[in-house]
Amino acid sequence: MKSMEPERFGEGEGSGMRWSFLLAVIGLSITDVESFAQRQPADERLSSTRAGSDDPTFFKTTGMVRFQLIQGRLCLNCPQHRKGTRSRDESGISESIMVTSEQGVPSLHYVLQTSEQQLTLNVQHAGNVRLESRFLKSGQRAIVEQPDFGMIRWSLWDNEQTETRNGATLLHLREQEPEVFDRHFGPLITCLLRGRSLDLLTAETSLAMVKQVSRGGTPSATDIKIMVESLSAPTFVQRSCAHRQLLKWGTPVIPVLQTSWNDELNAEQKVRIRDIRNRLRAFVDDTPASLAKLLVNDRSYWEVTAHRFSEVQIILANRHLVLFGASPLSVVSTTGHRVVTRPVNSFR
Repeated sequence: MKSMEPERFGEGEGSGMRWSFLLAVIGLSITDVESFAQRQPADERLSSTRAGSDDPTFFKTTGMVRFQLIQGRLCLNCPQHRKGTRSRDESGISESIMVTSEQGVPSLHYVLQTSEQQLTLNVQHAGNVRLESRFLKSGQRAIVEQPDFGMIRWSLWDNEQTETRNGATLLHLREQEPEVFDRHFGPLITCLLRGRSLDLLTAETSLAMVKQVSRGGTPSATDIKIMVESLSAPTFVQRSCAHRQLLKWGTPVIPVLQTSWNDELNAEQKVRIRDIRNRLRAFVDDTPASLAKLLVNDRSYWEVTAHRFSEVQIILANRHLVLFGASPLSVVSTTGHRVVTRPVNSFR
């Protein structure tokens, strides 16, 4: 089977030297903007002492790196790392970890080998992540490739068949096939997040999303697209105002910005959208509240998590999605049981 390398995102997308001056001007024109996505209460952040297991782990005992989940994506905390190599081989478990650093930005290579499974984790420049799992008896193999920006890809090889799924966050991917995802990566990710599982975080985020849609006040898809178009307006003042408005709306604009990236955007629009996404990426751990703000306008996430909601909550979600400008969820009720439409192909 041919090895799959992570895709490279962000190279050459209107970010050449000729735009360095433009980026500087953009930065000066919006430094006074502070979106709600960047004002996360400290007591909401994930902590190593909250709802986690106290069992020692190799990552915990070495203390060489600290992982974070930021906007549903794994990354390394740059200030909290220590270069070096550690390994252990005992009781049928072999682990090794190597941490390097370039200008203060860490990279990591980790291998776990047991009698049943081989796991590797590679992180390049803090945020480009590749997870690979292989079960030795069945030969089933799974790879998760997370670029710095863009969709995360999950590929599974089973009995010479290959299936691939894409998602904007790890939560998207797990919800598509939770049992298979957890079988390959669940324990490791829970370890990296200091005892916090994606299942628990998704459940808490679902409750926070219901609260979010009940409050309302998020911009519509049309409003966001108008601002994206205005990023190419004739005057610098118009372009700057649109840039500022998108930042003020905060992380609910991100799902639309992801789908707006296409060849029709001019170079300045691409530069500004990249700048907006960078500024809306807070360097603190995700909370259910921050994830709810990020995902509230993401219909694909509502779809894969619909099984977690009651009928009343589905009605609230559909009302929000229609007001936002998206189609309602493909969920029906039959004798008290809700059925969620899923893709024909299944990892199971």
